[in-house]
Amino acid sequence: MDSIKRYDKNMKAHYYVFFVVFLCGLAISYFLYMGALKQVATEQKNTSAYFTEKLTNQLNQYKSGLTSVVALMESSESLVSPERFARFVQSLKGASYLHVYFAQYVSADDKVAYEAQSKTMLGRRSYAIYPVGDRAEYMPLALAYPDKILYGYDILSPQYRDHKSVAQSRNSFSIQLSEPTFTPFLESSDRVANNFVLRAPVYLSADSNLQATADAVGFYGVVGAYFSVDELLRKVVPLIDKDLFYRLADVTNNSPVWFADSAVGKGWKEGDFDSHYLNIAGRKWRVDTQYISGLKAHLPWFFIVSPLIVFTLLGLFLSSYMRGLSRTSQSLWRILNKRIEVDELTGLLTRYQIQQELNVLIEGCKGRNRKIAVMMLNLDHFKTINDAFGHEVGDALLIKVSERLASILPENTLAGYLGGDAFLVLFTQPEKRPLPRLDAISKDFIHKISQSYYVDGLTLDIGCSIGVALYPEFGSDAVTLVKNADMAVYQAKSAGRATYYFYDGEMGRRFARNVRIETRLRRAIQDEKLELHFQPKVDLVSEHCVGMEALLRWHDEELGSVSPAEFIPIAEQTGIILPLGDWVFEQAFKHMQEWKQQGINVPPIAINCSAAQLKRSDFLSKLLVLLDTYDIDPSLLEIEVTESILIEDAATCAELLNQMSRLGMKLAIDDFGTGYSSLSYLKDLPFDCVKIDLVFIRDVIENESHAALTKAIISLSHNLGLKVVAEGISHVDQLHLLREYGCDIGQGYLFSKALGATSMISDPMIVALNQQEKDQSDNTPD
Repeated sequence: MDSIKRYDKNMKAHYYVFFVVFLCGLAISYFLYMGALKQVATEQKNTSAYFTEKLTNQLNQYKSGLTSVVALMESSESLVSPERFARFVQSLKGASYLHVYFAQYVSADDKVAYEAQSKTMLGRRSYAIYPVGDRAEYMPLALAYPDKILYGYDILSPQYRDHKSVAQSRNSFSIQLSEPTFTPFLESSDRVANNFVLRAPVYLSADSNLQATADAVGFYGVVGAYFSVDELLRKVVPLIDKDLFYRLADVTNNSPVWFADSAVGKGWKEGDFDSHYLNIAGRKWRVDTQYISGLKAHLPWFFIVSPLIVFTLLGLFLSSYMRGLSRTSQSLWRILNKRIEVDELTGLLTRYQIQQELNVLIEGCKGRNRKIAVMMLNLDHFKTINDAFGHEVGDALLIKVSERLASILPENTLAGYLGGDAFLVLFTQPEKRPLPRLDAISKDFIHKISQSYYVDGLTLDIGCSIGVALYPEFGSDAVTLVKNADMAVYQAKSAGRATYYFYDGEMGRRFARNVRIETRLRRAIQDEKLELHFQPKVDLVSEHCVGMEALLRWHDEELGSVSPAEFIPIAEQTGIILPLGDWVFEQAFKHMQEWKQQGINVPPIAINCSAAQLKRSDFLSKLLVLLDTYDIDPSLLEIEVTESILIEDAATCAELLNQMSRLGMKLAIDDFGTGYSSLSYLKDLPFDCVKIDLVFIRDVIENESHAALTKAIISLSHNLGLKVVAEGISHVDQLHLLREYGCDIGQGYLFSKALGATSMISDPMIVALNQQEKDQSDNTPD
């Protein structure tokens, strides 16, 4: 019965396959449809915005033309003749389809004189201002182009339908656009008010020859320009997509007055059209647009439907032949498995497959006394290339590296791509033969992988670092071996890159301890479990204390006493050095304030600064706030920096050091002689002293080279006006030799170990220093 059910299920399986494939095609087509619809809607919106922009530009041209006419009337020293007016309007750019006129202000007292003047200028004896009747003011049409209108028509008369708008324009001092109206002066059979008038007042200056014709404030008349919407659209519509409906409305009063609609007899459904607004000369217009044929007519239907057609055909094909194509099914499974096994980009084994192969090799080597070497290759500075040239170039480079790696692999070796810029190579010890020389292979790999690559017209140079872990010594399973090889490659990168490193047990313990130190150090800062001790610096001639260096001490409940030489590098690598440095400064200043309150005078305190601290833009401002908070004189602070920061960012560092020096702080180069030791730092930067590293002092008696270097550093520093501090003095013979060389200051266990803050009051050197200062004070005459 079960076999029959399974048979029935197999018989129906092709229907399921067709249904699933069809749904996939339907889903893809749907998403393509939605994307294309959104794109077409965006295109329609952009076309609408473009149409509105062109309308605005044309209206602005009309305004510009009207402004030019106003300037003509205001600047003329005599009456402008109709011929001159016509020539000027014809010369205006973009003024085609624009009907321009000038209506001159005439007072009741000047009416007779104006009519007589106009009769002469126009050559018309019958000229008179009309409509007839006595009024306080008149504004007859004096000039016009291109319309042949009757001169003398008074647009201030109540018979003129827009006389109120004219009065408003007179007092506006700016261009005003009318609401939709009929043709201002000529008879029109239009049923829709689709004309507009632009009006602007003309005011004469006080020194104008025509001032006598103006009113008391210099008003001379009104320049007007009227146009129809049809004429406006004839300028705009040819510039846009022909497949576009549009309609226009004046919405200045929030009640739309429609004056143009190209979609005659068509409905405007909300959501199918786009609306834009434009403001021109005091009026607000609304512009609606939509495609004539609708959004869906613009969709690329073939592109949208193609996935559905293709997937439907594919579903039919698969469902028709599924039961009879067992070999094809097996082939498909092999293709799928290959994709799981082989990385598509590099052609090497995938991360999953290389780990599976490693597990198989481990099983094959168990109990047979055979070794496996797991070698991890990590490209150096690959991220820089990826960021600079893009992922496409990065992928192309990975392909080139993979091809080169595959070409140099020894026999019976497997290689896989782990992702990013990491590769894994597996070596298995042959039967009855030792493993090949892994150090020689590593060097050869580094040399050959690090050659130039030509990618997309670029010549790229990239190196690699290698980490190796051996089975069974340092891992009995694939996960552990890969993890240990990764630790080893990290160590290789830390050692300067382009090198190799073999994992050992000590490395694992060291990594674990480093992680533990990082975790406990963060907790120690938070819980204030660290301490500052202070080691005296002694004048080698008088043997008096002349300064102190703040030194960190840490005793952890779990780790015990941890040396600064161990936890400071970890703090710098993990970023903990920043909060740690802030803590050191604040604690040092707090102790200095406490000693001051106890009446203890201490010499300047030296504090080490890391490169990360000095690179912070707010370093100096924070330091000054702390000095002010604890009332510490900057001259009591000495900042010690290493040469590495001067190499990394010389310009910024020089500016910062100069600022600190100007504030009175002392500056010292720490560990001089162990870094780059550029003489320009001593010559150009405001250092006060040089500290010779204890590496030289420790062997200064036995090692002639160290003695010669020490003597040279002291001599050079003195010639540059710098004092010299020797660290790590622990024997009298070292002291005698340094005195002979002329060294100024010494520091080390020969004089004193580092003192806790609470023991400062009883320390003999500090007591002697305070007594010395007291004696000097007593001997100073009043």
